[in-house]
Amino acid sequence: MEEEVDNIYAILPPPGTVLGEATDEEMEKAAGLEVRHLALMRLQDMNIQFDGSSYKELLKDFHEFETDSSKFWRGVCSRLSIPYEWPIRIDYANGPIYIGDHDLYEEVEKED
Repeated sequence: MEEEVDNIYAILPPPGTVLGEATDEEMEKAAGLEVRHLALMRLQDMNIQFDGSSYKELLKDFHEFETDSSKFWRGVCSRLSIPYEWPIRIDYANGPIYIGDHDLYEEVEKED
């Protein structure tokens, strides 16, 4: 980021704010990560009992997903010069990169 701030959330735009456009490669990668995320979440929700070797393999898959996801989003944030902690999303059908829904933003009321 170009400007120095004491609190990255103080400059967080409201949900829905478009920050830039994703490349075709970023849209494909974001879509792929979303599919992997949903698959892993559904597997967790199934509450299946695993043996030791299956657990280790599944843990490896989770670790690989988190590593890939973190690397991807760090690259996007770096390209846009925004904090990694901001809740950004990519519309992988149309390309805008925007601030996702969050409860961190409080609109400052103007004093009359």
